[in-house]
Amino acid sequence: MYPGKATIYIAFSFFIGIKMNWLIKNLLKFTGSQKFLSAQLDITNACNLNCTHCYQPHGAAEEILSLSDWRRILDQYSELADRLYLKPHFGISGGEPTLSLLFLPILEELSSRWPGVGITVLTNGTSLSAAVVSAMKRYDVITQISVDGPDAVRHDVIRGAGNFERAVKGIQSLNNSGVAVQLQAVLSKNTAAWIPEFFNTAADAGAAAMNFTRFVPQGKGKALQETGEDSALTALELRAAYQEILALSRKTSIPTATNLPLFILLSPELGAHGKAGFQGLIIDCHGNLKVTSRADFKLGNILEQGLENLFLNHPIMKALRAGAIEGCGSCMFYDRCGGDRNASFVSYGSFLKKDPGCWL
Repeated sequence: MYPGKATIYIAFSFFIGIKMNWLIKNLLKFTGSQKFLSAQLDITNACNLNCTHCYQPHGAAEEILSLSDWRRILDQYSELADRLYLKPHFGISGGEPTLSLLFLPILEELSSRWPGVGITVLTNGTSLSAAVVSAMKRYDVITQISVDGPDAVRHDVIRGAGNFERAVKGIQSLNNSGVAVQLQAVLSKNTAAWIPEFFNTAADAGAAAMNFTRFVPQGKGKALQETGEDSALTALELRAAYQEILALSRKTSIPTATNLPLFILLSPELGAHGKAGFQGLIIDCHGNLKVTSRADFKLGNILEQGLENLFLNHPIMKALRAGAIEGCGSCMFYDRCGGDRNASFVSYGSFLKKDPGCWL
């Protein structure tokens, strides 16, 4: 006697359920103490600046997702976060996100779906309208403003004439409204010499943190390295810069982001949140899921292939979770470091190679 269709269907569903539960348990093992599924929403590619080191060819607005499309993506994100038992957390970026007509509606959408959810907005701070500042205050947003020189002369060489003053005015407007402001500088061969001055700038601005992100030669930054105008730090230079940043952060009591790749190599309590593949999502303005915001490589389109499918089943994501990274996966610090996957991709054309900035 052969089993009926209903019996076969029940057995198949049971098998799939066991397989998914096994997969979720293994994902939880890799996320460890992680409590949030962070998602960076790059809602536009348009920008009002033309920075010399930018990794993206920003320009006029392109055809991008509608608010309805973003809602469909957020529906899938909510299901994935629930499945992984992780709380939501969002970054809104671009381009310059505050200039997008989608910015305020998406901010409201996130806050209405998840009241009190953590939201960080990455902005150049040069064109913050009263309506934008008011919304940031209303939804308790944290802003991160890019400052690539500690004064107008050096900042404006990179970001254009008058933009340091405009950014300072934006910071003042946010401070006056009670919106938390963090600063971020690109850390390169040129700017590493200015680390102490960056902390002075942060103190003068009343910033809640002074953060740094590594210069990687891609986009327009590639030309800077090729001409010798600027370049990425070597591994030993990067270690020295990170040590100086930590020391100045402690000395000035101005926090700095240390939940990034390689920081665990300096102190065991640092690191833990920089691992691409299982600790965050990057979604571009076309609905593509990416490993990092800076690399042009796309894992696939969420609206066409599904977020959970791409996140759980894409071979690159599986390899990253499994630690199948040459020179990194066998490292005792991998679970709390992961290496900078973007730097690996730019240097070797693969996310599965050792971070070129690692000094071990």
